[in-house]
Amino acid sequence: MENPVIGFGLAYGNQLIYCEAMMKDNYYDVHFDGNWVASIAHNDDWDWMQASGVILPGETIAEIGLRIESHYQ
Repeated sequence: MENPVIGFGLAYGNQLIYCEAMMKDNYYDVHFDGNWVASIAHNDDWDWMQASGVILPGETIAEIGLRIESHYQ
C-alpha cells in the first residue's frame, strides 16, 4: 500500500518551494523540491516537532503541520 502524500507551495528562505509530506507509521517525511529534508511528528502534547533532518525553523514546522492537519479536516 502506498503512503499518502500531501503537496503544497511553501515560502521558505525567501523562495516559494514545493513541499511534500509523506505519511509514515508515526511521522511524516518532508521533501522540499523532491529532496528529503526532515521528518516531523507529534509530541506528547500533540504539537508538531522535528524528529530528524536539516534543522528547520519552528514556524516552518508549524506551517507544514497545519497544512497536514487541514488536509484531513
